[in-house]
Amino acid sequence: MNTTAAAVMQQATLGAHGLAMIVFAIAVFAVFIWDRWPIATVSLGVLAAIPLGFVLAPLSDAQGPVDPTRFFLGLGHPALVAICALMVLGQALVVTGALEPLARRLSTWVTQRPRLALLAVLLGAAGVSGLINDTPVVVLLIPLILAAAARARVAAGAMLLPMNYAVLMGGMATSIGTSTNLIVVALATGLGVTGLGMFSFTGIVAVAAVPAMAYLWLIAPRLLAHVQPRAEQLSEQVFDAELSITEDSSFEGQTLGEAFGASGNRLQLVELRRNKLSIVKLPSVTLRAGDILVVQGTARDLKELEATLDAPLHSLHEQAEDGSSKNRGGDATDPPAKDAEDDGAAERSEAVPSAMVAQLVVVNESPLVRRTVRQERLAERYGVIVVGLRPRTKPEGWERQSLADRMVRGGDILLLQGKNEDIARVQRDGYGLLLDARYTLPRQEKAWIALAVMATVVVLAATKTLPIALAALAGVIVLLLARCVSWDDVAQSLSVKVILLVASSLALGDALSVTGATAWGAQQLAGLTDTLGPNWLLVLLMGLMGLLTNFVSNNAAAAIGTPLGVELARSLGVNPEPFVLAVLFGCNLCYLTPMGYQTNLLVMNAGGYRFGDFVRVGTPLFLIMWAGLSYGLILQYGL
Repeated sequence: MNTTAAAVMQQATLGAHGLAMIVFAIAVFAVFIWDRWPIATVSLGVLAAIPLGFVLAPLSDAQGPVDPTRFFLGLGHPALVAICALMVLGQALVVTGALEPLARRLSTWVTQRPRLALLAVLLGAAGVSGLINDTPVVVLLIPLILAAAARARVAAGAMLLPMNYAVLMGGMATSIGTSTNLIVVALATGLGVTGLGMFSFTGIVAVAAVPAMAYLWLIAPRLLAHVQPRAEQLSEQVFDAELSITEDSSFEGQTLGEAFGASGNRLQLVELRRNKLSIVKLPSVTLRAGDILVVQGTARDLKELEATLDAPLHSLHEQAEDGSSKNRGGDATDPPAKDAEDDGAAERSEAVPSAMVAQLVVVNESPLVRRTVRQERLAERYGVIVVGLRPRTKPEGWERQSLADRMVRGGDILLLQGKNEDIARVQRDGYGLLLDARYTLPRQEKAWIALAVMATVVVLAATKTLPIALAALAGVIVLLLARCVSWDDVAQSLSVKVILLVASSLALGDALSVTGATAWGAQQLAGLTDTLGPNWLLVLLMGLMGLLTNFVSNNAAAAIGTPLGVELARSLGVNPEPFVLAVLFGCNLCYLTPMGYQTNLLVMNAGGYRFGDFVRVGTPLFLIMWAGLSYGLILQYGL
């Protein structure tokens, strides 16, 4: 061992504070795996316990006394700012329906060929992440997979975490794949190791990724089968509804068979009406403007059919038009009655235009009982459209009246579309009781803005023009100013659990570093140079960096490990490149904990995962990649 390595070892001493922090970190990890207390509760406890410990047992370093309040700085850390801002950007893609076309296609694959769909996602994600920063790739894919899984009626949990791991695997394949790779290569260059190019180690990663990708494709989804989606669920009630083919509909002039194919065969057609007459439902029938497709489906299916076939579910003019009878309580020409409170609510709601689909059970005392939607003029009085109806009892035959002219009975369930406050007024005025199932309609007129903002953030982050935290935060401001999202959307997208977990993990990593625990643990490896050969030292170095990166910042692990790897190689008289790559690979093996990397936290929030899910699925992947990458380095460099 050379004198430099020996001097480094002598500097690393483990005092009482360092030993206490190691024990504390092990205990925290055990509590997370135990999973008996909420992650947010444990994280808050960690965030309080660490500063309290330094108050009760003060510590001084080379710069002077350690300020206990420094461990709260994680609440303003750029990583946490980036994660929160990226959550909002992802929510904007959801609420505007920007990814609906892609989600529709992917959902067809997920429904018909789920295994091939997952394989395509894994390979595509891994390939792209080698050239683009991991985080924007995951942010783009999360809402796409959530939407596709919702359409296919499957849990997204089986796809999100494998996708995230595939992105991390792809990101380690090039020198620009992650910021950690750039730091390792830059540090190594400063230490005289200059032979690492952009694709110098891509082949090693590609070979090691083959068994790992097979594991993510075939085994990981089975380990995640228990994960339940966090996204809102609609009741599976089936409603009667009508789709209107208009002159502007994209399927005007096309055949009924083509409409069936475009819907993924989800079109449950009850009757095809033309000029108020029923015609034979042959696949060869050409659809014309004015045709009515009488269909059945759930709320989400009906809205998807409306978008897919470009055929509105309702006619505002038809439902507002008064026929033979007048509305009780006023003339047909009377404007909607709104009080001052409603006007105020309406004004507030205009901050971000939005609409939803909700289910209303008609009570026996409702003004609608034994009347029709047209007679009651709900569209004119409340701005609410009835897009579906589920009768209390199944009729013996199909009712020939249009939806607006069907007699409503107590116990029927109406599917209402409108603004949240307008639907609430319908309930308040005694028409029925709203069920919990809601479906917020995408603000599709804002979709192009959300896509443009996301693309800009990805380009700025990928080209290193702006730090990702600053680029994402600027994107959120643009979305708010453009009214793509409201503050309610922002609040809904953020997760207190993730925020506290990030802040506590940063505090824990800082405490391990300031007490010398991380440096001591890393430098114990240097003491093995006299008993182990270069190949085993390389394997142990990668494993140590892999474990370390799951608890502290990847960049911090890289800063600790790169100089150590170079010194180890020089003390052994071997090429330092494989040892530098061992550090680089190890700092990317962040599969074991949700705080190992910021994308882990993003998918944890979106997929509804627990801490134990990362340990259960990430541990085999960690071992597969560790073994494969180690063997690849030893083989390529002849160690």
